Amino acid sequence: MFLLLFGLPLMAQVTGDYRSKATGNWSSSSTWQIYNGSSWVNATTYPGQNSNVGTITIGSGNTVTLNVNITSYTINKLIIGDQSGGNDNLSLPDNGSFQVNIMQLSLESDGILSWVKNADLYLPEGAQIYNNGGQIRTDKNCNASQSIYIGSERFSNCNGGGGVDYSFDEIESALPPPSTNGDITECENNPIQTLTASATPPSGAYVAWYAASSGGSTVSPTLNTVGNVTYYGESVDNTDSNRRSLFRSAVKLTIRPRPTISVTSSPSCVFRLGSPTTYQLEVTVSTGSVSSTAGTVTNTSGNVWTITDVPSGTNIVVTVTDTNGCTNQLSVTAPNCSCPVVSAPASGGNKAYCIGDPVPSITASVGLDETVDWYNAPSGGTLLLMANTTYNPTAPGTYYAEARNTSTNCLSGARTAITVTRDTPSTASIGPNQSIFTGGNAIFTVTTTNADTYQWQVSIDGGVIFNTIVDGTEYAGAQSTSLAVKTADINKNGFRYRVLASRSGSGCPPTASASALLTVKVKTVITNRRITHRVNKS
Repeated sequence: MFLLLFGLPLMAQVTGDYRSKATGNWSSSSTWQIYNGSSWVNATTYPGQNSNVGTITIGSGNTVTLNVNITSYTINKLIIGDQSGGNDNLSLPDNGSFQVNIMQLSLESDGILSWVKNADLYLPEGAQIYNNGGQIRTDKNCNASQSIYIGSERFSNCNGGGGVDYSFDEIESALPPPSTNGDITECENNPIQTLTASATPPSGAYVAWYAASSGGSTVSPTLNTVGNVTYYGESVDNTDSNRRSLFRSAVKLTIRPRPTISVTSSPSCVFRLGSPTTYQLEVTVSTGSVSSTAGTVTNTSGNVWTITDVPSGTNIVVTVTDTNGCTNQLSVTAPNCSCPVVSAPASGGNKAYCIGDPVPSITASVGLDETVDWYNAPSGGTLLLMANTTYNPTAPGTYYAEARNTSTNCLSGARTAITVTRDTPSTASIGPNQSIFTGGNAIFTVTTTNADTYQWQVSIDGGVIFNTIVDGTEYAGAQSTSLAVKTADINKNGFRYRVLASRSGSGCPPTASASALLTVKVKTVITNRRITHRVNKS
């Protein structure tokens, strides 16, 4: 269930929308007009009678009495009030109990949702009510028998009695949730960007952000890793922090992975008798399809693509486009076909290091009479270091090695990308000590962050030396977040257990949790004459 209290602008009509033309019962077609795609015409059915309906508007000073259930079909939106200044009313008759599949109910400034006396209005699970200066009221005495249900929950009644969440007055006086411009989705940058959720509060209020739709503590609504997260904004009065919106507005942040592209076969000249000289190359991508500003692109196998028939001397830009809409580009310099072919350097491998550790050096290897120049971009860019197969970066990032012939100064047609990644160490918080009787089972647990690999260890000397545990007759789950000590004997009394947590491929060493103690108690037998009692020793 989710109910919001703020106004929405009146929407342009579409085919199938209804509007009131007279005061009358909901179930009377003479109460309504329908939009046929070009004009409003008299309706022959009432809204919700035959098919799903987009938007219904009660306006022109009309009062429509709800006298029918609408459960077979769904109404997307009901707007009470056309903002023309007259009183536009949806009335619930006395002793009525109406189930209506209306997903959004909007009260505009001249709109009234009224109870003649006692009645129940049932909206479906997930329904929303938007109040933009309208009224929720009763024509008789305000009591707990004038109710609004959303799903199975009795959400509100006029006087707030009977254990409901809110009275009609509390709904009207609450702040509206902040308005948002929708979810934010971007493709991954290098270095990765930070997305921040945003929302606009009502006048005189600010937005507090949470990680859940209700409860919890305030958070900073950001995302700086590939993936997605949803934050929930709540309106808070500037002068009275107890006055808030009843519900929160959700904003989903998403950073999509950008596909990678690299040259796996350097540009090479193709000489054909009687034909212009061309060149060709091969690229490998992580995912997606490849295009080029010149030449013929062919997917030779899997993620391997060739670009052939590129005119000699023509530089090209190769683009990979993933199905998620993200792209990556690689500029390729045409080889000098009067030069000997210079292959791109062979990477010495990407490197990763842990926060607080020195940035590792990276290497690339080249052929005889060749050296490496280092850049900060796949083409052009800034020269970082000349004539060295080793480079010592000062920060994480992607660096590019270009091969150069030391005799002719001919360059490789592409640069080799080598990435340095800075990793965050894992954390590991072990659960409580365990106490069992001999022959019993004990379960130790650990809670981690930034980890996907686990190794439990045991110390038999009070925590001085820890040894690795393997699964078998004594233990289960030695490489998971939950270790089972099976049918423990008294000899395990005083053993201590901990876990090493790490993330695959991380440059950070495993993090050791604190240790937890296992206490194994002996069951005691008490004999009194011929009667033997077995008790647990505590």
